[in-house]
Amino acid sequence: MSEPHVTYDGFPILFFPVLMIVLPMVLAAGLPNRVTETAGQAEVRRWMARLGIGTAVALVVWGVTTYFSVRTPGYPWATFFSWPLFFPLWFGLAMPLIRAKNPGWGLAKPDALGGSGAVRTASLVNRERESPVTRAMWAMAIVANIAGIAAIAARGLMPFPMESSAASDAAAAQRLQWQLFLGLSCLGPIGLLWLPQMLRAMRTEPEPMDAAGSRELADLYAAQRRRRVLGMFWINGVAGPLAIAGTFALAVWFPDLGGWWGVVGGVGGSAVGIAGAIFGVRMSAERARIAEVRARLDNATSSATT
Repeated sequence: MSEPHVTYDGFPILFFPVLMIVLPMVLAAGLPNRVTETAGQAEVRRWMARLGIGTAVALVVWGVTTYFSVRTPGYPWATFFSWPLFFPLWFGLAMPLIRAKNPGWGLAKPDALGGSGAVRTASLVNRERESPVTRAMWAMAIVANIAGIAAIAARGLMPFPMESSAASDAAAAQRLQWQLFLGLSCLGPIGLLWLPQMLRAMRTEPEPMDAAGSRELADLYAAQRRRRVLGMFWINGVAGPLAIAGTFALAVWFPDLGGWWGVVGGVGGSAVGIAGAIFGVRMSAERARIAEVRARLDNATSSATT
């Protein structure tokens, strides 16, 4: 039986995905449950069970990849790429659980928010072309997506292996790593194709108004929409590509540092992932406050008409 091939500096690569996999469960379970109705409590329990099962399955996937990674020389990165399981866990299971625990976070019915049930209005302003993302910001996103690819591709112009590597099989290993990271980094700019569509969908998301169509509520929606769009742009269009491709570039140019780039990538990737998770929770909380303002204005309108 072969011995494990992962050294101490490779452990951050192995265990960083665990942090990302359990993060949705920790954040969603840690939020208070504001539901008191029996049906709502049952819905919360169902989503909690689904998130628990999904987290367990993701950890099994991590465990399987880790088992093979520690027994395959030169491939501890295989388990590192289980960390994107964070995204289906967060968006597919954790966010519905958060909404179930906090029905006032922009998705509840008027009566559930304490509103009067009066006739509502909606903002009919065409927001599709009102983007806070400027052309200069898009240029920065393009540079952020291309810079890492260029740095990795430039390594291919140099001989393999690097002069500091003396192992006989170092050339083949470094060339394979370079090809792998170059191919993965080239997937990054694909996100720029769907990011404008996602931002446009966020700008045109329904914004229920109170019966009187108050300016206060419209201003709250506008400010929250701007923060939501800009946050999504900087996280997905700039920070994420820079963290991933930047780590790949450092790894191919300085291969002798080995697992330390796993530490750098782990810290950078976790920072981006946690920032995205916190950002999502914060935006949902802001939406909840707007829903509360909408309910208050509806109550005020109802009291004035009676």
